[in-house]
Amino acid sequence: MAGARYREDYRRIMNQAGWLDFRPLAEHSIEIGNPELDAKLGLIHFCSLTVRAFKLDSLEDRCEDYGQVACYLGTIPDRPHLFPLFDHHTFVSGKPMLVCGNTAAMLSQTWLSRHFRITGDRAYHFGRFDYAPRQTTGCCKGESRGQKHSNQSIFGLVTKRQSLAGREV
Repeated sequence: MAGARYREDYRRIMNQAGWLDFRPLAEHSIEIGNPELDAKLGLIHFCSLTVRAFKLDSLEDRCEDYGQVACYLGTIPDRPHLFPLFDHHTFVSGKPMLVCGNTAAMLSQTWLSRHFRITGDRAYHFGRFDYAPRQTTGCCKGESRGQKHSNQSIFGLVTKRQSLAGREV
């Protein structure tokens, strides 16, 4: 397939071009439909990936936890109840959701800022954004964007030791 790229190579190319964090909007499998070619491809899987990316100086190359919370105000036209930011970020109007620093930046430093209330800043760093428990929907997919987690239980207990302002807690 012409133009087919390994997902991590695509991420690296985006990073080199200054897009440090991009998120899938939609992903669809591409079926080859040719048994002879399918046999030659083996376990290789092709998909079409539509992404949303913001080019912001404040983005990091990975999702980090600063204890920030985003709340959708329900003000985007035709989206009064839900706003699907990415394939794994669906914000419910009026419901606070714990987000990583990159998502908080995307929501507060772009055209979306008038539609979201962000609480917190980057004054305290709690380490990598903790995605537990991992389920099928939620906030941020992790480094490879292949992991999904729940946004239904985001205020659960922290289960690993993390550093707060340089001290173990």
